[in-house]
Amino acid sequence: MEFEYTDQLLAALIPLGLTVIFHGLGMDVVRRCYKRFRPHVLNARYIGLRAFFMIGIVAIMLVTHFFGVVIWAGFYFLAGILTSAQDAMLFSMLSYTTIGAPHTLHGHWIGFGGFEAMTGMLMFGWSTAVLAAVVQKIHAIEE
Repeated sequence: MEFEYTDQLLAALIPLGLTVIFHGLGMDVVRRCYKRFRPHVLNARYIGLRAFFMIGIVAIMLVTHFFGVVIWAGFYFLAGILTSAQDAMLFSMLSYTTIGAPHTLHGHWIGFGGFEAMTGMLMFGWSTAVLAAVVQKIHAIEE
């Protein structure tokens, strides 16, 4: 008996791989921003500059995650799994964030959203680790 999700897992490697590549690029942008603006954050007299810097870092991460959602939604739509781009975006947003979509995929693709949810959890974990490292360095600056 063939494992039920083998084909789905293999198909998931496409959006998963693209998501990981794009997320890595986004986290590299965060790293470069930190490196570029570190002297300004170090010498900031006002906490507002540090807050603005952190808002920028979080915004980069949010955009990175949004593009992860777009990658998966694009796959759903282009593969014909969902026939509406709007439905694909909604399903993807709810799956990626692990909220859970109000409907399920049908037929051969019934469990495919779970692979997106697993990918989303890992990407959020990656972002959390990067954000924690940045915050730790900023607090170390203040001491």
